[in-house]
This record gives sequence, C-alpha cells and structure tokens, in this order.
Amino acid sequence: MAHAKTSYVCLPCRASYKQPYGRERDRVCPRCTGPLIHAGSAFAAPRRRDDAAWRTLTLLLNAGIGFHKSCCGGPGYRPRTRHAVRERKLYAQRTGEPLARALIRCDLPWERTVA
Repeated sequence: MAHAKTSYVCLPCRASYKQPYGRERDRVCPRCTGPLIHAGSAFAAPRRRDDAAWRTLTLLLNAGIGFHKSCCGGPGYRPRTRHAVRERKLYAQRTGEPLARALIRCDLPWERTVA
C-alpha cells in the first residue's frame, strides 16, 4: 500500500512538491537545493506570479502554521490577503495573543475604530 503524500514548499523558488511524508530526512529543493518547508496535505500552492499570496504564505509558514487536514475537513481558516494578515497582527499586538493563534482566527472579536 502506498503512503499518502504531503506538500513541501520552497519559498524562494515559489514551488511546491508532493512527497511521501517522513521525518527521517531533510528535504531539499531540486531547483536551488535550499530547505523545503512542510506545508501539509491540504496545501494548495498559489500561482507563481501572485506576489501577495506568496508573501502571506511566507508569513504563515514561518509562523509555524501549516495546512494539515483535520478529522472534520480541511485546515480551517487561513488569511489570504495582506490586509487580513495586518488586521490579525494588529489584534495580536493589542491583545497580547500569540501571532500564530491570531492568524488562524476566522473572525476577530473586536471591531476596528477609525480615529
């Protein structure tokens, strides 16, 4: 029986690769030989030209947030725009909540006030 594959991402190359999951070895990018980051089995890579999506993805993966399937479906909410990331960063700063936790919140419990 074949093992399930999961996605690994090279952020500088903006490429993703499906490989069998295993912690026994470090993964390297076939293009630049840089390290690959484990993104999860529910990951769908944005288009290579979509700069905003790759900036958002870089922030999420570097914060330790992956795209792993849960028993009830997909990975849950992940911000897709820089605006959503900025709102969640501001929320984390104001409330003291860890950034990784604020980034995966679907709705923020506070409303922004325009000064």
